[in-house]
Amino acid sequence: MNTKEIIKQIEKSLTGDPQKDGPFLKSQADKYKNTEESQEINRELARMLYDVSKADYDKTLYSFLGEENKKVNQQIDNARKRFDNRNYTGGIKILEEIIKNNIFAWHDTSECTYKSFGTPLEYILYKQFYEPEKEIKPVNCNLAGVYWMYGHGLMQKKRYDEAKEAIDHAIELNPVDPDAYVQLAEVLKFTNKPDELRKACDNLLRCAVTKEQIGRAYFNYSFYFSEKHEYEKAAEMLEMSKIFFSSDIIKTETEYISKCMGLGSAPPKHTQKQLMDMMIEEHIQPGPSAAVVQTAYALAKQFESQLDFTNAKYFYEIVWELTEDDDISQHINELSSAIRDIKDFN
Repeated sequence: MNTKEIIKQIEKSLTGDPQKDGPFLKSQADKYKNTEESQEINRELARMLYDVSKADYDKTLYSFLGEENKKVNQQIDNARKRFDNRNYTGGIKILEEIIKNNIFAWHDTSECTYKSFGTPLEYILYKQFYEPEKEIKPVNCNLAGVYWMYGHGLMQKKRYDEAKEAIDHAIELNPVDPDAYVQLAEVLKFTNKPDELRKACDNLLRCAVTKEQIGRAYFNYSFYFSEKHEYEKAAEMLEMSKIFFSSDIIKTETEYISKCMGLGSAPPKHTQKQLMDMMIEEHIQPGPSAAVVQTAYALAKQFESQLDFTNAKYFYEIVWELTEDDDISQHINELSSAIRDIKDFN
């Protein structure tokens, strides 16, 4: 066979499974390394191997956390249960064990950057927002989640400097994880760093995937303006927060701002135009990020076209959460029925 025929035969033998095709291509490189056509064959094999490696990467990413991560996921769940029971010492110990096992791994090089994305949405938003020049390689567990949970536990133990260091590491691994920015905002309030808090709110808003996260961002803007003694703007941000988020802390903060303004009752309500004008003036994002909504919708459509109705439903639910679009809600119900039918059939 000539070179073209050899390459064609190799391509026909590919299965589409990266776990099988990668070793197969390497075996073919060994098979033909001493032939006259080895240079041209190796060049084509390198191209195919790159495609296989990228497919392997995409497979890891689009299936969220792979099978090999189940142990770490279980450890994270165990730590979360301990936190829920206010056993912060026990939860911290579990998370420290995960961190210890990864302490020497996942360091960026001049060629690549390691990131820990929980969903395809985060991966795409990262590429959109940061336009990285380095090759992105995925960490094979939710290490960003480990670090911000660790930071949360340390905050509960009043170890604020250590908590911020852990959360900063989480954001380095995943700069579009809204939960990390929620935790960062809390530690910045405790350590009285209002300017850094403002930046954390900006970052939280642009990657938020729930109304509660948006509401928390606006609440923390209110805290920022209070620290700057701009109480009118603080009151306006509390009004924005209440649109997306319901909590007793909003009532408490409203009472505090009223007192600071010398009012005997709650601050006067503002019109929608007044709220929008203030946010435009302060360069604060009004409502959900268009990038998040559009990307989640595109991913939902992509998964649906691949008949992956479970992941399609997951991303449609993000769109509905942020938009409350009735058509999206109806489509989610239809997907739920299809998923049930498939389970019944199997």
